[in-house]
Amino acid sequence: MNAYLHISEFRDKDGIGNDIKGLREVLNSSGIKTEIVCQNDLSDGSIKTLQTEELRNESSLSSNSMHILEYGGSGYPIDSFLSFPGRKFVRYQNITPPKFFKPFVSQDIFRSFELDYKKSILELHKLKRSIERFLPSSKYSASNLEDLNIVNSSVLPIVRKYGWKGEKRNRKNGYTLGYVGRLVPSKKIEDILFLAYFLKRIEPKYRILLIGNVPSIFEDYFTNLKQMARELGIGGNVQFRMGVQDSELPRFWEEMDAYISMSEHEGFGIPLVEALSYDIPVFAYACTAVPETLKDAGYLFRKKDISSLEKLAEWIHFILESQSSSRPVDGPHASSKRREVCMDYDSMPYGRVLKQIFTFKETAAS
Repeated sequence: MNAYLHISEFRDKDGIGNDIKGLREVLNSSGIKTEIVCQNDLSDGSIKTLQTEELRNESSLSSNSMHILEYGGSGYPIDSFLSFPGRKFVRYQNITPPKFFKPFVSQDIFRSFELDYKKSILELHKLKRSIERFLPSSKYSASNLEDLNIVNSSVLPIVRKYGWKGEKRNRKNGYTLGYVGRLVPSKKIEDILFLAYFLKRIEPKYRILLIGNVPSIFEDYFTNLKQMARELGIGGNVQFRMGVQDSELPRFWEEMDAYISMSEHEGFGIPLVEALSYDIPVFAYACTAVPETLKDAGYLFRKKDISSLEKLAEWIHFILESQSSSRPVDGPHASSKRREVCMDYDSMPYGRVLKQIFTFKETAAS
């Protein structure tokens, strides 16, 4: 039996790319030869991929083949995917609603986002007629599928090992809060800047590390963020680190005293778990899949108006300051919980779960 992981663009360093690599490794380890099929390979080239059209010439294609489509929106040729012989599955990674982008793009671009979103809904309706099983990465994403009357799903978190690194802080003067990921409107980076403003009023040496990348279509959003930092008088407290290599990330994680997420749309949230693995307190806006991903190992908040952000800053400062006391608020129990959640993800039997999913049809028929 062979398996094929289908995706429009394969980027090996983003969340979906991590999941594809994890699925490939688990399936190969289970004795299922697995290849990645894409239209555009934007990875570092260390993993050989097949072009969608090249797959048609593969001699190993048969009715026993398995095809898994990584779906996070329109882009991959659905008809082509459905035409390949074999069993079909969809790895559902959620779709960001276009409403987040409207203030930061032109009307024409926003309309294209809306059209793509509507096309995605239509494609999911089309796929559900032929798909054996949907594999959402969170219960939140599964509930989105249920809204489309898609109920043949099994939740499977992002397939990745994190490892427990524990506390290795590279202490500097003052405290450092960090964020890792794309700088796009749905992540609400502007709310982090407002928080930075209030933190600076408490202690001028607070530093905010924003690490990630900015898709070219959101350059105006990035420009607005930099201008906002200057207008709030926090330009010297905020550091934008774009294009950081994977090998550099541990150094930045070790500099953080806390992790902050203001995102309003998450299908899972790899950086949240990554922060836990470094024993970093995580402060996160409680929405979509965020509470589910953190499993009670983070500090959640549910309001982000100006008054609430000011109180959040005071709360964060109190917790970080207490670490140097004899009875820190974020003490051994909190650290133990972070380690427990991290180990829960690392010990998840992905291979066994996938085997149960892929053999369900035969078991039910026997």
